[in-house]
Amino acid sequence: MPYQTLGQLCETMKAELLAFTDEHPEFIRTKHTRGEIVLSQGDKQDVGYFIEKGKLVSSAISEGGEIRHKEFYFPGELCILYAEWIRDLSSHFQLAVIEDAILVHVPLSLFKQQTTTELKLKLFQQQLLFKEAKEAFLLLNTVEERYRFLLEYRTDWVMKITNQDLANYLGCTAQGLSRIKNRIKKRN
Repeated sequence: MPYQTLGQLCETMKAELLAFTDEHPEFIRTKHTRGEIVLSQGDKQDVGYFIEKGKLVSSAISEGGEIRHKEFYFPGELCILYAEWIRDLSSHFQLAVIEDAILVHVPLSLFKQQTTTELKLKLFQQQLLFKEAKEAFLLLNTVEERYRFLLEYRTDWVMKITNQDLANYLGCTAQGLSRIKNRIKKRN
């Protein structure tokens, strides 16, 4: 499966990112509660959020008010909206807290310095590999197959993300996800 590593690619970076944030005690640490928006859609992201605790989600809100989740971010990850950062654009997505969080604000301007080139390259490599895995995951599977994969390989996602948020990520409604869960229970 080309998407076998979906959600695992950040594991190798956790220690390095933690060491990086520890080297910079001047970085601001903030506490947030579920539902808080840390970056509004349309704003420019000036800091990446290293997640010490909690979870974030990036979402787009349509003109009709429909919310579509793009990605989940977990402890040990550095939450950056890469496309906007690279092109120096305002965000097409919002970043919201889905589980009470402690965030370390990492100024993105630091990655312009020569001393962070290696870390920046590793972040880009990680992001590219993750996007390739996610693309395969979404294109090669039905919604039920996607859910089965998460059940087998990413049980922490299934256990720690609400049904509504998980359904949104998988590309179905919460009711559709409930039907899938019931079908799986009946088969087992």
